Amino acid sequence: MFLFEQMFNNALNGIATAGLMSTVLTVAYGILLASLLFAAYEAWTRGGDVRALGVSAVKYLALGLLFANGGTMYDSVFRSVVGSFNQMAHTMAGVGPTDVFGAWLTEIRNTALTSTTFLNVITGAFSGLLSALLLLVAMILYPVAYTVFAVLYSLFGTILYVVGPLVLALMPSMGVGTLARRYAVNFVIFSAWGLLYGILCRLTMALNIHSMAAITGAGSFAGALQGAAAEVLLAAASILFSVCILLIPFLAKRIVEGDLGTTMLTVLGAAAAVAQSAIAMGAGSGDGFGRVSSGAGASGGGSGSAAAGSSSVPPAAPSSPSAGSPAPTPATGGAVSGGSQAPNGPGGGGGRGMGNWRPVSLPHAVGWLGGATAALGVRGAQRVGSAGRAILSRATATRSDREAS
Repeated sequence: MFLFEQMFNNALNGIATAGLMSTVLTVAYGILLASLLFAAYEAWTRGGDVRALGVSAVKYLALGLLFANGGTMYDSVFRSVVGSFNQMAHTMAGVGPTDVFGAWLTEIRNTALTSTTFLNVITGAFSGLLSALLLLVAMILYPVAYTVFAVLYSLFGTILYVVGPLVLALMPSMGVGTLARRYAVNFVIFSAWGLLYGILCRLTMALNIHSMAAITGAGSFAGALQGAAAEVLLAAASILFSVCILLIPFLAKRIVEGDLGTTMLTVLGAAAAVAQSAIAMGAGSGDGFGRVSSGAGASGGGSGSAAAGSSSVPPAAPSSPSAGSPAPTPATGGAVSGGSQAPNGPGGGGGRGMGNWRPVSLPHAVGWLGGATAALGVRGAQRVGSAGRAILSRATATRSDREAS
């Protein structure tokens, strides 16, 4: 039996003997009755939805049977579901030691008592100091990680066990019944902790890194760290095992809730955003270069005018605007009283210029294609259903004609 499993069973037995669940179940019965009444009100507000009311009544009956006999059935179901996942974990770790990580903790303790690595600190050699530091970190980190996982498993499981009746009692209601469904998802996530623990045990045995003898016999850590000292291999394996054990709750949540696909789409969206930014940056720099070139041409024209003004022939004086004509404005490109010309702004047309190009959005395209595919599938299913109903009606009509004849 795993250490976390043994600690969790002891916690459940302590709660059962303390008589705490009787009070919880009493409150749960009241919440269950109020939830049924609220479900009846919801069915009434929906125009007398008899089907929804019947479903709520069935849920109420099922939960009443689950909480009956002082919660004996609830305790049995809870332990059975968690035990089934742990049994699969035991099957995963069936070859070799039952608890690979528990045996590894013993090996770390024995190595710390018999190893002479810490004596290298006296010599002051860099390699000796590094190996001693790695071994010291492994001796501290791995026991802490192993114990923290066992404590968190017991704590999370105990909380789910105690508050389970209170949350499940909300299931008959259609409005607040989502809390009960979320509880069911969290319960499956918690049960998957033990299964992932067993998978990690099987992985260490498959890579031949489940014991110190296997690692030192191979002279490496799964093909890495060739030729390293035994203490360095032990320290590296201990640190890696600590990280893997502490990541089990997060991996279980990702796997059960399906966030792995969401994470992948998030990464693709970030990559698309980076590509769009790069394209926009390139387009903006090109547009700016074009504007600088046009500005240079204008400045060349100005220098030519200046050169003409410096010649012997004086330039013609600018004609003053008439009284009836409106004064030119910078927006129309006319001259102003100061003698300088305002720069032309960007065109107001609807065309896509060099800096107005918008690249294709990859997430938008994927979503559009997915929606179109789903719509085509639904339309095809509707057509198949219509054809099936037509064939069935024809067969019924033919049968009725034969019976009449």
